[in-house]
Amino acid sequence: MARTIRPWIFAALAAASLAPAAARAQAPADGWNGARALELIARARDRRSQALADTGLLDYQADARGFIYFYLDRPGTTERSLVKTDQVALDVLWKAPNMAKQRIIGLRDVKNLPTNIRYHEDHLTVVQDNFGDLIRYGDGDEVRDVLHPAAGAGPGTYDYRLEDSLSIRVPGSPEPVRVYEVQVRPKDAGRPAMIGSVFVDRRGGDIVRMSFTFTSAAYVDRQLDYINASLENALYKGRFWLPHRQQVELRRQIPELGFPVGGMIRGTMRISNYRFNQGLSPALFAGPKLVSVPDAQRRRFGFEQPIDAELHEEGIGPTTELGDVRRQAAELIRGRMLSGLPAVRLNVPAASSVLRYNRAEGAVVGFGTRVHPREPLTLEARGGWAFGPMHPTLEGQATVTHPGYRVGARAYVYEPRDAGVGPVISGAMNTLTSVLAGRDYTDPFYAGGLEGWGERGVGGAWTGTLRLRAETHTAARLTSTFTLSGTGDFRDVRPIDEGMMLGGSFFFARAAPSGVARGWSASAGMDGGTLLNEPAESDPAGSAAFVRPRFDLGWVRRWTPARAELEAGTSAGIAFGELPRQALFLVGGRGTIPGFPFRAFGGDRFALARVIGSADVAGPWLRGRAFATAGWTGVGSAGREPLLEWGAATTGSPRLSVGTGVGLFYDILRVDVARGLGPDGRWELIVEANPSFWDFL
Repeated sequence: MARTIRPWIFAALAAASLAPAAARAQAPADGWNGARALELIARARDRRSQALADTGLLDYQADARGFIYFYLDRPGTTERSLVKTDQVALDVLWKAPNMAKQRIIGLRDVKNLPTNIRYHEDHLTVVQDNFGDLIRYGDGDEVRDVLHPAAGAGPGTYDYRLEDSLSIRVPGSPEPVRVYEVQVRPKDAGRPAMIGSVFVDRRGGDIVRMSFTFTSAAYVDRQLDYINASLENALYKGRFWLPHRQQVELRRQIPELGFPVGGMIRGTMRISNYRFNQGLSPALFAGPKLVSVPDAQRRRFGFEQPIDAELHEEGIGPTTELGDVRRQAAELIRGRMLSGLPAVRLNVPAASSVLRYNRAEGAVVGFGTRVHPREPLTLEARGGWAFGPMHPTLEGQATVTHPGYRVGARAYVYEPRDAGVGPVISGAMNTLTSVLAGRDYTDPFYAGGLEGWGERGVGGAWTGTLRLRAETHTAARLTSTFTLSGTGDFRDVRPIDEGMMLGGSFFFARAAPSGVARGWSASAGMDGGTLLNEPAESDPAGSAAFVRPRFDLGWVRRWTPARAELEAGTSAGIAFGELPRQALFLVGGRGTIPGFPFRAFGGDRFALARVIGSADVAGPWLRGRAFATAGWTGVGSAGREPLLEWGAATTGSPRLSVGTGVGLFYDILRVDVARGLGPDGRWELIVEANPSFWDFL
């Protein structure tokens, strides 16, 4: 029966669904630097100067409200860690012919993680004139004096192309406004320049919107990966296009180090309540263009929204609009590098890739490098040495990123894998528990071979991922019993079924934006394959084929008082076919059902459920938490023999546990105490880093 299963059927279907859709061809009206595109840019340039001389606009005063987020991001994942939120209120003033002033009248912040970051002034203010002829960011420390595409010298620096004509709704206009999208790229991508789109009003020639990023040569700060920006104007009195909504996001990283975490700043500013021609005194505009009321007065300002209002509505992370800006820019300059970071860097995918310790590998040291020769292409190579079994660990990977999808391939040797239902401990913490107490919370084996994968957005928030592998599975051995205490009691390493594994996985996943007040996440799919091993009398073909469908669902609700949070989640899976031992589902203890022996339960089917409630007790130093978990495993004919060989057992009836704990110092370190209920239940102490940090530990 096992040999009739064909795990490649789902792989073929997955490949078809993930195949990149053919891009919808949209022929420009007259190509690059066509007459119509140049005419529109000339009209925009003329209108910019005429607007300053329009006698119908003598002065204005407006209110601006903004949110600025500083957070840690992980490229290629949806995981975000909010560090700091700022909320700002501005009084925005302008007077003909071209006097501008902004006054910070409200400013407050909340820290979720320790930081001493200070923003440049223009991160907290409004761009009032579409930058004038020269674009600057970070007060010139980030981007300095990049020529505006609608400046007089623009045609000598930029190429222009009429891309589209569309109708958009803007505040101040009862009817949609017809605009032309003019794409802009530098004639020389190796020079400081802007890349993006300028949207020009069809009727008057005013700039309605700008969406753009920069060439790598434009970045003054060596730590800058990129800056993406969008400026949107609204129509007032039927003739004046003035700032309405502005977004900017910038990412920094250590230039020499390819660590999978970067610092992101995302700011959104909304400008409203314009008051025109009030006869503002020229004396208001004397002195610096940005001033601020005293700090105590800023903090007393009566903001109309809570500081987490936008966060709970939209979450944190790059916005869709600004993500589109970067994808378009990569197409416009045909794959030239957009990042301001060096093309060659050291590669550290996680702290435990540099140094780790466990009972199978002993001490492992590693190193790597990352090469980014063109915007879509990333090459990575990593190597290391495991001193326990005395063998190398090697990996090479190539990734190609295009708008809407990513594909990649990699080769690896002696890659450690963990049998179980998922990670239950961070790599750094497992090293500490192994070295200090002889507690290794993994069940390792080794894989070596080739893998190809593809990832594509499907249906809005969903992402589909297909992976195909051809690899050898090799059992690990107990090679090190060293502990600093000298009293370690390492478990035996569980044996696996060795051989050549031909298989893969296909999953659809949906992630809830980080920080939203209400959100849900889900994952559904399956993995499987055929294990080819040495023929035996009981199995002349020497193969075992299986598939493992799995489903995960999560839900979260957050409240402003005490940053209270309620999380719930469930996971379930079942296996069909003839299972190798490493394909069993193992549960018990930390990470699954705390308060029971570690991975003492298993089977070819499982279900887990968990509920966690938490809130600040004395923030940011102490956060309280209570939780309850339930788990069950069962076994059919496919999993009975492998389960016996591993000395594990099914749970029988569901096992329950409850616990409580605290999060220390911004909830970075967590200490939990759990109690398993019923037979085999025990007390368990769990010390761990916040799970949102596990991917780089």
